[in-house]
Amino acid sequence: MVQQVISPSSLLIIGAVGTYVIGFLCRDQLYIRTLIVIGSVFYAIYYWTVPAEPLWEAMIGTTLIGAASLQGAIQIVWSRTMISAPRGTRHVLERLGYIEPGLFRHLMRLGERQTIREATELVTEGVRPDSLWLLLDGDLMLNRHGQAPTQITGPCFIGEVAWLQGGGASATVTVNPGADVVRWRHDSLNRGLRRNHRLELALEALIARDLASKLSRSAPIDAAPRSVSA
Repeated sequence: MVQQVISPSSLLIIGAVGTYVIGFLCRDQLYIRTLIVIGSVFYAIYYWTVPAEPLWEAMIGTTLIGAASLQGAIQIVWSRTMISAPRGTRHVLERLGYIEPGLFRHLMRLGERQTIREATELVTEGVRPDSLWLLLDGDLMLNRHGQAPTQITGPCFIGEVAWLQGGGASATVTVNPGADVVRWRHDSLNRGLRRNHRLELALEALIARDLASKLSRSAPIDAAPRSVSA
């Protein structure tokens, strides 16, 4: 009886079901897809070797499931490698905080990259902007009513508070000539984020870290110039 329970065919089923169950209990998509691939291999071997004749339909179905999971796993691995990020922006990733390079590439595709040729006011205090900006390189001048002007060096977001709250900008921001910026118009950005929830979470995490960095650089009492988010 014990020998029948632990027969090779039983081990294949145990391996297949076990890897599927463990995979569904994982939260990391890479682990889930990898374990589904392994489970599919166990099932395919079972359908090929155990019945009197191979179960071709079941093998094809299992192979398709495994192939789809393998493709997804490869995409995840690629998205997590720095090489998938656009050239010229990898240093920005390192300074902004962690985001999957692949997600950052998708985020950049939603925006318009520009080089500022002359001093340009991007957002105005109290006025609702139509775009979210990211200063990649260069510096900007931040002016807020009742406070001294503050110069900030990128990378940093501009208009992030207005985008999150849907209201007016909290300060007037002027970008100096030579700055490299990315512009996301609110309408197109929101459409893109609705199609990719992971990208939306990643962008919100980046903005949160940027706000925390700005707050950490601010001085409540006569010290360094205050840095206020736009």
